Amino acid sequence: MSLEAKDLRGNDPAELRSTVRKLEEDLFKHKLKQTTNQLENTMLIRSTRRDIARVNTVLAERLRGEPVAPAERAAVVFEGAEAAANQTKATAKAAADKPAKATKPKATAKATTKKSAKET
Repeated sequence: MSLEAKDLRGNDPAELRSTVRKLEEDLFKHKLKQTTNQLENTMLIRSTRRDIARVNTVLAERLRGEPVAPAERAAVVFEGAEAAANQTKATAKAAADKPAKATKPKATAKATTKKSAKET
C-alpha cells in the first residue's frame, strides 16, 4: 500500500502531519516485529520509510508554497545533462586527435627577485 504524492498534495498540512505520525508508528511496529523475527515481509520497512519521506516532501512543498512538477523538471535536467555529456565526449575526442605542443618553461618570479636583489 504505497502512497502517491499526487494524492497527498490534496491534503492540508495538519492531515499530512497526522499521516506521518501514523506511518512512524507503523515503522516502529515493523522494526519491533523484525527484531523478534515475527515480520514475514521485510519490504514493509522500506516502503514505510519511503512513504514517510514522500509525505514529508509534500509537507515541505506545502509549507514553502512552491508548486513542484517533478516530471517536467526532470526532463529538462536530463536533456541538459545529456547535451553536456555529448559535448564533453566530442571535446575529449578532439583533444585526443591533436598532437601535444611543446612549450618552453616560463621564468619564475623567484628568478627575477633574486636578480633585482643582487643588483642593489
